[in-house]
Amino acid sequence: MMLEHWEDCFRKGLLPPVVLLFGEERFLLEEAYSMLRQRLEHCDPVGVNLEVVDAESISPRELVERAQVYPAFAELRGLFVRRAERLLGRGNGAGAVLTDYLRKPQPTTVLVFLVESAPESLRGVSRYLRNPKYQAKVQQMLQRVPSLWRLLLKEHAWVEFPKLYEREIPSWVVQRAARYGYTLSPPALEALLTTAGTDLAELDNELQKLAVLAQSSGLSTVDEDLVLHVAGFSRSYSIFELQKALSEGDVEKALRVAQYLVSSQGQELMVLSMLTRYFFMLWKLADLEQVRGVTEEAIATALGVHPFFVSEYRAAYRRFGPSAIEQALFALQRAEVALKSGAKPPESVISELILAITGKLEQKGSEYAI
Repeated sequence: MMLEHWEDCFRKGLLPPVVLLFGEERFLLEEAYSMLRQRLEHCDPVGVNLEVVDAESISPRELVERAQVYPAFAELRGLFVRRAERLLGRGNGAGAVLTDYLRKPQPTTVLVFLVESAPESLRGVSRYLRNPKYQAKVQQMLQRVPSLWRLLLKEHAWVEFPKLYEREIPSWVVQRAARYGYTLSPPALEALLTTAGTDLAELDNELQKLAVLAQSSGLSTVDEDLVLHVAGFSRSYSIFELQKALSEGDVEKALRVAQYLVSSQGQELMVLSMLTRYFFMLWKLADLEQVRGVTEEAIATALGVHPFFVSEYRAAYRRFGPSAIEQALFALQRAEVALKSGAKPPESVISELILAITGKLEQKGSEYAI
């Protein structure tokens, strides 16, 4: 059975005797593991009732024997199995030992299977399970996995942490900021996503830094300036301002910001990555603009941005147009090759990139050269 409210369960609810944790978002999986471990440690006053083992170095029979051990001076014993897929894929006698245990688990043990690589056929099963239209598909997915997996998914508690779609990340950031006790203004949210990217661990790290500053300053809302300060940028010289300068056609400002980011900060790879993300979003917008009656909320969801910024992206799209956006993506690809080859200094590569994007490359060597 899928645990819908696993955080409440792990923090203060009745812990199930068997738990399966898997999914592509390793940061969220490890966070769930830490939460569950802390709960069990709190219930273990003598510190001897928690054990972490690696499936590579333990047999199914030994695992079952350890799971059947009663806790000492505590109500529960915790047994965590890392790389559990190495046990769950086994069959014959090894599978039978685990099957027997899983059909009648020790009630005083919380046996947790931590999976690094789940069967490919299970990818996204939790998303499908939430949609009544895909119940038949879920059953087909279950039929393609080893019997131990089917037993766990049908009769025991489990949580999947599927890879978040890019459009889901802004909502995740907003919810995580609320957990840390503050809100992000729309420009602050966009600045954070622009500077930190889409890696959840990196985003959470930045959010925690912001939480410390917000708490010490008595702020309930974090603005763009604070996000840029934490990321090591000034408002005038950030990737956010570079994108804005490009969207407004301000070549001089774009080159000035790019020069600072590359020469002073060594951020040429970040510039390349963020501009690629920006122009891919404009490329997506080209299709959305053809849909009659499309709302700004629908566009924001598809692009993975706050609705506050939809008008800015639309203005940038109208200014560039499909042809210029396509040329920008080609220029970004050439810049990536040039940076990786080391044939030119990073300053020259990014300079040519900015001039190519703005259609001023032919004037390099005159007033636009850096």
